[in-house]
Amino acid sequence: MPLVDDSVDESTPWLISELQNRYVTTDHGFVLDNAFSNSPVWCLTCPGFERWFSEIEAIMNQTLGRRLAHASAESEEWRWSFAPPLPSKWIGQQKKRIKIVNEDWALRGLGQLTMLESTGSTATIMVANRNHTALAAGMANATWECIEEQRFRFQWSDRGVGETVVEVTSDPRTIPVPKAPIFPWEDVAGNVVKEQAVFDRARHEADGFWTVEGNRMMFLSRDLLMRFESLATPYIEADSRSTDSRTKWSGIVDSEQNIFWDAMAEASRRQFMASGELVLIASPEHWIDVGRRHLSLLGLGKVGSAIQTDDYGGVEIVAPALFHPAIAVGILLGCWERAEGRAAKATWSVDELGHRIKIESRREIAD
Repeated sequence: MPLVDDSVDESTPWLISELQNRYVTTDHGFVLDNAFSNSPVWCLTCPGFERWFSEIEAIMNQTLGRRLAHASAESEEWRWSFAPPLPSKWIGQQKKRIKIVNEDWALRGLGQLTMLESTGSTATIMVANRNHTALAAGMANATWECIEEQRFRFQWSDRGVGETVVEVTSDPRTIPVPKAPIFPWEDVAGNVVKEQAVFDRARHEADGFWTVEGNRMMFLSRDLLMRFESLATPYIEADSRSTDSRTKWSGIVDSEQNIFWDAMAEASRRQFMASGELVLIASPEHWIDVGRRHLSLLGLGKVGSAIQTDDYGGVEIVAPALFHPAIAVGILLGCWERAEGRAAKATWSVDELGHRIKIESRREIAD
């Protein structure tokens, strides 16, 4: 009778080595991209990102694909400004530049860039094995501008088989280069240490396509997320915030930003609840392990400490650093609701110790 070894390791050692060389972890639960000025990144599944993005669109009742694509283009242009210059030799220059781009994209799980046809002022390019079509379109356009060293307008179509086709047309306008995004909070600086990360179990599937335990993975930079937020908030009606919001964002005075953070947090909470993850909390100290599993492994931050605030599961969490407060608060709300079995609300603030998150029952409980 043949023996079946259930612990067979299907990961790809050379891929894991390359990922670990490029993406370093910190003692505050971050994953940093050392090819992009140590920018924090979120390591998540591609289906997970699609569901999270769709939840935001549904909550806000808006179509946000175009804004995501332009945020992606801005972030990708900003990213390549930190990279070494692309090859400038005339013979085979375009192919050599595309090769370098694809090597970068392969580790980031973005697919592969291919030029289908080009006339100088126009081009048709394709992203094969793409993760999300709007992300792929924006990144492809920005990368093509770097390759051709000129500005392009772009539009895209999705072939539905993991391929996004992008049509670019030369743009004679003078468009300023992107600037660094502004963060309305300050994290406590952490140290680079070797911590467990989800990509430690990566498996190569195809060029630009890798998985962990059968789930396709990708990296999303905080730079891109903040650009998406800044492009989406101007279209929000200031008086559209729910009077029964789950979270108070102390220090965030802009009403449109409050609404967008509400949407990101609620999308994160819903996605966590839909995952069916089991959370057991017997004492406040257990929140540290919850943070390690649901935040730190993905590069979203760390629960540094937690104290009980009432007799009904209320807790105050201190996190020295968070990838984005709205995403982390939404996940922690989901964890609390899974553990306590009832709806929760939260208050977020930031001080010299980092992020302070108070979570308690959403409704008052009679004594």
